[in-house]
Amino acid sequence: MISILLIVFVAVNWAGAVGEVRVGCWKQNPPPGRQHFTTIYKHCYEGIKDLAKLDKAYAPILFSRKPDAGYRVPERWVTGTCYIHIDMHSNDDEDYVSFHEIAVEAGVINAACVARPPHLGGTSPVGPKRVMNVTIFGVRPLQGKVLDLDGKYDNLPGSPGRAELMRRGIGPGPAGDSGPLADWSQP
Repeated sequence: MISILLIVFVAVNWAGAVGEVRVGCWKQNPPPGRQHFTTIYKHCYEGIKDLAKLDKAYAPILFSRKPDAGYRVPERWVTGTCYIHIDMHSNDDEDYVSFHEIAVEAGVINAACVARPPHLGGTSPVGPKRVMNVTIFGVRPLQGKVLDLDGKYDNLPGSPGRAELMRRGIGPGPAGDSGPLADWSQP
């Protein structure tokens, strides 16, 4: 676990040092627009630790929406107020990624977009082809119950919403005109 924390620390600091922009942090909409829920660093950290503990965490797995994939996406994990989501950019995309890589990238998002105000989360591409995104955002806690939403973002109060994710080029459907990092603050 210490290795994940060290990798996340180095990744956040290295990306900032060289000016690489790979993490997009959510911005709060001005009222009366849809308001996003904040999340808590510790909740996301616990979910990320669970990702890193998955069976064969270091083994590259073929991720895709296709039926013959080694691991079918979209997939999500909810811990407290933290919703962690992975998905490909399109139905045809596939990439070999390990759960360790996903956990490290989620840790970078957690450090850049959850630990810092406004604590809303963000998104980042992961994998060699960069066709899969890891997304974190806050949800209303439901007394310890895990949400099972089958990818229906609009049912999550305070989430960015399916239409908004599609507009930003994340999740099912074509990428939006503005690209995946438009309208987001950068750490």
